Amino acid sequence: MTGHTTTVKANGVTLGVESFGDDDAPLVLLAGGTTMLSWPDALCERLAAGGRRVMRYDLRDSGASTTRDPEAPAYTLRDLAADAVALADALGGRPAHLAGIGVRAGRRSAGAFSRTSPTTPERQR
Repeated sequence: MTGHTTTVKANGVTLGVESFGDDDAPLVLLAGGTTMLSWPDALCERLAAGGRRVMRYDLRDSGASTTRDPEAPAYTLRDLAADAVALADALGGRPAHLAGIGVRAGRRSAGAFSRTSPTTPERQR
């Protein structure tokens, strides 16, 4: 199984994404690292084989996503969390799980997402 790479407009920026699995399956967003390729293909494929729609994506200023000035970013952690919310909305607006790794922004944006997103499972109860 290989992923499908494209870009998605979300929160006023373009995010590079790669999709694995069935479009109708529960959504898992994988953010952070140097690029989305920090998430191993084998992990993405295994999650997809387990019945998940996996979207690994590049944060702003990395990979195929919008790049302005990575040395002096003009965005906040909240912007990165809003990017994840907007991406989930662009992919159908269903609840999503978000995991972050690597750079602090990936892990911290996952935490901010979980506290603010109306699409997280905890907010759906």
